Formats: sequence, structure tokens, C-alpha cells
Amino acid sequence: MKCSKILVTGSRGQLGRDLMDHLPRTFDVVGFDVDTIDITNIDAVAAHVKRVQPDVVIHAAAFTDVDGCETQEETAMAVNSEGTRNVAAACHDCGARLIYYSTDYVFDGQAEEAYTEDDLPNPQTVYGRSKLAGERAVAAALEEYAIMRISWVYGEHGTNFVKTMLKLGRAQRQSAADGKTVDPIKVVNDQVGNPTWTRDVVRQTVTVIDRRLTGLFHATAEGICSWYQLARDTFEFRRMNAVVEPCSSDEFPRRAVRPALSALENARLKAAGANDMRDYRVALKEFCDDYEE
Repeated sequence: MKCSKILVTGSRGQLGRDLMDHLPRTFDVVGFDVDTIDITNIDAVAAHVKRVQPDVVIHAAAFTDVDGCETQEETAMAVNSEGTRNVAAACHDCGARLIYYSTDYVFDGQAEEAYTEDDLPNPQTVYGRSKLAGERAVAAALEEYAIMRISWVYGEHGTNFVKTMLKLGRAQRQSAADGKTVDPIKVVNDQVGNPTWTRDVVRQTVTVIDRRLTGLFHATAEGICSWYQLARDTFEFRRMNAVVEPCSSDEFPRRAVRPALSALENARLKAAGANDMRDYRVALKEFCDDYEE
């Protein structure tokens, strides 16, 4: 697809920053974040999109604090549902295609195998319900759109599990060097999913744009692991002799229920011959080799 201009919402977020940095230079990429445009303000969104006149809007802005959503439901719905509706309406008015990122949290996590796009959503959290409402707002407003469900996202920017493990591993190494007692890092072993690098999401997004793929797609890394296995892989690839132990979710109660199974199958991307997502270990090793702490 020949695309002259792309507008990225949430351009300072974890994924948004990688979109701004790594989308091909053949695109004219501009972005905004909440400090410039509040997506819950329909007039501000409409005016900005009209002014930019993008060919494609990549909607990465979201309220992603899963536990925070449980106590701030009104804000979560305003941003993830109504804000997305506002962006979709602006795209409709100016004739832009929309790429919207959704989440594995639209499912209840009780399946026995990875979810496909044909499985019925059943969100168990405010976050999941708000993102599903966003999906439905996009599909209702537009014909030219792609919804990409992603999960267990990590990258160079923002706070994420992989970076947290590296921080804990460094602290453990320092304790050992200081002659202090080294406490094991406990990580849950009864939740599984697809750890997905933001850079790979960017690459897959470009394919979705270039191929003009329309509809709902799962777009996560290939391969499934637990959080505990992901921690072990991270320490292995960074050559850190961290002491890590598995534990159950019951030992780390959270305000929002975490799905036991977050794994998604990229069935529709594969059917279209457009699945660019790599094995999670391949992507994770590259991230660990490149990441500057």
C-alpha cells in the first residue's frame, strides 16, 4: 500500500515510542499523546485528525494499568471505549484507515488451548471490558480497519515484566557482591501466554497496513510459556545467574484477575500468509542482546 502519512496516538507510550522510532522512513509519521490531545475530547480529536489528514491512524493510546482500571472504571471506559470511538469517528470523517490494538484480556483465560479470533470474548476485568468495547466501536464505525490483539508486551520503553526481571536480577547480583543474603525471585508459574516484543508488533503492523488487511487479527509471538519460564529465559539470555523460584498466583493476589491462559493463535494472519511474528525466544534473545540497561 502506498501510504504518505501515518498518525500515531499514544506516541509516548511503550508501543507508541517504538512505532515512532521504527516505522519505515518511507512513511510520514506524526504522533500525539495525552499532553497534546485528550482522546476523550471528541472535538479535539476530530479537529486534529482533520488537520493532519492521515492515510492511516495507528491507535496505540490506552489506559493499560490493569489493576488501576478496577478502581477507575469510569476513566478506563472513557479512554479505552469512548476515546477509541472518538478516534474511529474522526477516521470515518476524513477517510483514514484505523489500526487498533486490543488485548488477550477480552477472554476469560479458562480455555484449554490458545484462543483464535473465532472464540467468543468473555472479559473478567474492567480493562478487558473496556478494550472489547473499543473493538466494537471500531467495527461499528468503519469498514477500513484492523484490530490487532496483542499480549504480554515488553520493550525498551515503559514498565514491563522483562525489564522488571532485569532490575531484580541486577539487585540480586549486587546483594551477592556485597556479601548479603540473596533472596530468590519468585515468579508465578500457573499463567501462560505469548511474550511479545514491541518491535515485532511494529513490523507486523506495517504488513497489515501494506496488505490492507481488514478485520480482527491476533498478533502475538509464536510459542507459549509461563511468567516463570519467561523470567528464566530472560536471565539466560542476559547471562545472569539469578536465583528464581516458581510460585502460584495465589501467592501474589492482584486487584484484577489475571487469565490463566493468555495465549493467542494468529490464525487469520497465517491464513492470509501475513504472519510476521517470530518465536518468542528468538525475539527475546535479540531484545536482551540489544537492550542497554
